[in-house]
Amino acid sequence: MINYKSLKSSGKVSVKKEDDEYKLVKKNWDKDTGESLDDSIYLYVISNIENTISSIQKDIDYLTNKKADYEQLKTDFEAL
Repeated sequence: MINYKSLKSSGKVSVKKEDDEYKLVKKNWDKDTGESLDDSIYLYVISNIENTISSIQKDIDYLTNKKADYEQLKTDFEAL
C-alpha cells in the first residue's frame, strides 16, 4: 500500500488480524464537513504482499543496473 508508513504514523490506518484474515482499516472523513465516515476495510494475504515485495525488488535491481550502465556510458563519452 502506497504511503502506508505515513498514514500509519498519522493514525489514519491500522492493521488487525481476525482468525486467519489480515485487515487494514482506513479511517474516512467527509472532505467538506470533516465528519467521520465508515472505515474502509481491506483484506490482505501475506503471500501476495511477499510477491509484491519481490517484484519491487526485481524492479529496483533492474533500475540499479540500468543506472550503472548509463553512468558508465556517460563516463566513457566524457573521457573522449
